[in-house]
Amino acid sequence: MTYKEIFYKGFDTTNKNILLALVKMAASYALIIGFVIVLIIPLIVAAAAFGTGIFTSLKDFDVYNIGSLLLSKYLVLAVVLAVIVLFYVLIATFVAMYIYGGVCGMIARGIRDTGFKFSMEGFFAEGKRLFGPVLGFTSIVGAAVIVILLLLAASVFPIRSILNTLADAGRPLSMFMSYFMIMAAVVILFFLFTGTLAITFYGTGIMIFKGMTAMQAANEAVRFIFKRPSAFGFFLLCMGINFFVNIMVAGSAIGVAIIPVIGAVAVFPYQILVQAVQYYLGILFIAMLFSYYFKHEGLDIAAAYKTSTAATETTPPLTADLNEGTHTSL
Repeated sequence: MTYKEIFYKGFDTTNKNILLALVKMAASYALIIGFVIVLIIPLIVAAAAFGTGIFTSLKDFDVYNIGSLLLSKYLVLAVVLAVIVLFYVLIATFVAMYIYGGVCGMIARGIRDTGFKFSMEGFFAEGKRLFGPVLGFTSIVGAAVIVILLLLAASVFPIRSILNTLADAGRPLSMFMSYFMIMAAVVILFFLFTGTLAITFYGTGIMIFKGMTAMQAANEAVRFIFKRPSAFGFFLLCMGINFFVNIMVAGSAIGVAIIPVIGAVAVFPYQILVQAVQYYLGILFIAMLFSYYFKHEGLDIAAAYKTSTAATETTPPLTADLNEGTHTSL
């Protein structure tokens, strides 16, 4: 299978799941409305009940008057609002993981089964089935990134010491080493960021296709990328295309907004269309990466995924779809 066939498979799978763009959009708007209800409205009510002095206290806050803040009449209100915000963040995270799991599960189905048809029942079943594994996997990846970032931050002090030492050796050498260190840091951070994303998406596909645990999927994703460097190159290609197309689509909204007379009216419905296209591109991005992985591991995946899903599946329609998917050939 060539890149052309992978792109075709990715588009075909995304078009089968095109309603996922609307699902993701609805979830995003629901989270925004929830944010307004949970935080903005309580702040407005608090301002009406206690006066604007609460905002003045927050604006004038610094570490030197933390004692007076603890004795402030607004302390209880601040604690309550902090708990509410934390609760909202947790709920939003869980919703995001549920949506991500459902999207990835439906994409995996679309890749394996040429006769696949999207259904909300299947989406909710996939989201429920994959919520725990996806949450565990992203937690492992996030923890690894935090450790790496801490190590990079700790390396700043010896690097500064080296640069101070080289400063005594002459300005040209000091400037060269400074620019070299900066460029090296930029390259390291770039590969750290993109590598983490590649492991996240490939690892999610591995976890779904092969039925592995979160830790096994993370290890397998790292092994897959190192064993096949073209996988990382394909990820960068898809990410670059996705980024530039998103920029072009978002920029088109500005073009509509500056149209005389009708621009101010047309920009709002057009912005909704732009968001739908951007969500579609996000689904397409995942479908491309999953298709690439399936291309190289498909023969091993079919039996393992069927066995793993049969052991954990509780929804009859999903089992039927997966059994049909075993006849798919790429």
